[in-house]
Amino acid sequence: MNKGNANALKRWTVVFSLTAGFFAALGGCSSVNTGNSATALTLRTGTPSAGSAFQSLYVVEGTPATTSYTQAKPSLGSTPPASTLKDGDQISLRLFHFNDMHSKLVVPHAKKGDTRNFAQMVKIVRAARQSAAAHESVLFFSAGDDHTGEVYDELLGSDTSSFVMSMPYRAYSAAGLDFATLGNHEFDKGSAILAKMIEADARFPVLSANVSGSTVLGTRHVNPAIIGVTQGVRIAVVGLTSSEETKTGFAEDPHLAFKGVLTTLSNLMPALKDQADIFIVLSHIGFNGADAAGTRHVIAQGDMEIARYLATLGKPAMVVGGHTHSILNANGLEPANVIDGVPIFQAGSWGSHLGEIGLTLAKAGGKINMHVTSAKLNPLKKRDIRVAASDPLYAALEQDSDVDLGFQQTVMDPMISRLGDRLAVVLGVTSGQADIGRDATIADRYVGESAIANFMNDAIASRSSTFAGGAVDLVAFNASAIVTGVPVASQLTFADWYAVMPYADIIRVVEMNGQQIKNMVESNAHRLVRPGETVNLNGFVSRGFLHFSSALRYQINLGASPQSAVASHIQIKGKPIESVLNQTYRVAFGDYIANGNEGWKGAPILAGLPGTLLGFDLKSLPNKDTGLVYRNEIIEYIKTHGGVGATSAAAKDGRVSVKP
Repeated sequence: MNKGNANALKRWTVVFSLTAGFFAALGGCSSVNTGNSATALTLRTGTPSAGSAFQSLYVVEGTPATTSYTQAKPSLGSTPPASTLKDGDQISLRLFHFNDMHSKLVVPHAKKGDTRNFAQMVKIVRAARQSAAAHESVLFFSAGDDHTGEVYDELLGSDTSSFVMSMPYRAYSAAGLDFATLGNHEFDKGSAILAKMIEADARFPVLSANVSGSTVLGTRHVNPAIIGVTQGVRIAVVGLTSSEETKTGFAEDPHLAFKGVLTTLSNLMPALKDQADIFIVLSHIGFNGADAAGTRHVIAQGDMEIARYLATLGKPAMVVGGHTHSILNANGLEPANVIDGVPIFQAGSWGSHLGEIGLTLAKAGGKINMHVTSAKLNPLKKRDIRVAASDPLYAALEQDSDVDLGFQQTVMDPMISRLGDRLAVVLGVTSGQADIGRDATIADRYVGESAIANFMNDAIASRSSTFAGGAVDLVAFNASAIVTGVPVASQLTFADWYAVMPYADIIRVVEMNGQQIKNMVESNAHRLVRPGETVNLNGFVSRGFLHFSSALRYQINLGASPQSAVASHIQIKGKPIESVLNQTYRVAFGDYIANGNEGWKGAPILAGLPGTLLGFDLKSLPNKDTGLVYRNEIIEYIKTHGGVGATSAAAKDGRVSVKP
């Protein structure tokens, strides 16, 4: 670290003190909680992860999402976590963090070779643990969204009877992960499979304080917080999960919900005041500061507000987050990411970086001082075995020396082998059309018609003849769930198609009349990325822009602004929409959109759009869960039709046109 960075970090040294009077006042903030109250959380003695720096661990049990607590008490047989740091003592913490891995522990590539993201992380963390100084503790943790994004998610199965393993959680356990929070995508396949994942493979605490109402997830699965003790310092870690981007409404867990983060924190934190010396909020809520990863999410109560709340507690605190895939503090702690003295960290996504935070904690005059000594992101390397050692690019690519080969061979490779040959199964072939490839799909999906989206929706329309209740009239799918295109003029493998749509959406059928479809299409016209917008089309633009099957045709007139965009010439099944406003149609959606996500629940759409633009309310419409996975139905269609191409409806046909 250079001298300039060191001086900048010194300016953000945070000194906290705690007074009984202050917390007595904070304990009375019942006006912001739900009104239910209990005297104490329960502290249960837990077991630190293998290799953890924690000498002792306490699991916090309670329901702070809906209950206000004033204190925490140990359960029968437990002792309170003890702080032994004395005036004049100082310890160091080295925190390694990542977020939004999305199952990309190993990224397969037939030509370049497999990039071994997690084994790279393990090598860095194990080296840090082995070289740790006498008064240095090393912790390793995830800020959520560990699943959904690679073919290895197929090992989760479609229900608990077909479950094989959670590759991320099993790998994390073997690596000695200290703790993790639940991300929204941990719930993609339902609460029952999530419970199975944790029971089978998580040998570390899994946290979420604002989860509520679950009849499936119990205290043996998820807890609001833990308190770990290392070198006489008590570290309280609290998990939070996004309420806006998480699937709910599962048949096995109908009351699952996620409550407001500030209410949850105000219900929880006063009860931990006497049990912790430092707070880490592991937030899968999202960074809503200046960069906020472009327009991926706009968050009313995000990491900035969490930091402001933590600053009122009077103790050292930090936010280590995820969800927005933000790259923060790549080259040192940035002043913009310190809110009222509370620093915020996040480490990109998809195995792009391993975050690293250096801290010192010192006690003087009965007060704990926290100083951020370093902050950086360790970029992980991608592999390309085609590049020779003599090539100048070679050093920037992943080599065997960059990974923990023992871990890869003994932990990762056996799990990968459980997939057998499934990755390489050939589903069919693709045509030579450029508009089904990656570049065209990325360029098209948010701005208008997409050949791949047309193919997907028409495939579901065709397959729906086998649905209970009969064929659907219309199919809709959100652009943000289409991640890439297919290899052009090539064989198409299972892994290739999984990369196109990694999310495990279940098909839901909604009955809509013509007027409601008209309203939906009009709302859709506001959502596309307009010419000239400074939006990263390679990322996630979470406006809920929908693509439709061929039964619907319409035109978008952009106008001068998103508010003035108009949908016109709307036809459904060849009839002008005005002539069928009272007719009822069966419309298939992925459950992510049917649940109202990405601005489809009558609230502001946001994601870079004016706050006055309200989305059409799909969530309020009755729907029927088919139990069918969107991706699986398309795979069957691909097999039946021999691949993806113009002959299987993978083409633009003008079903939506965009005009100035």
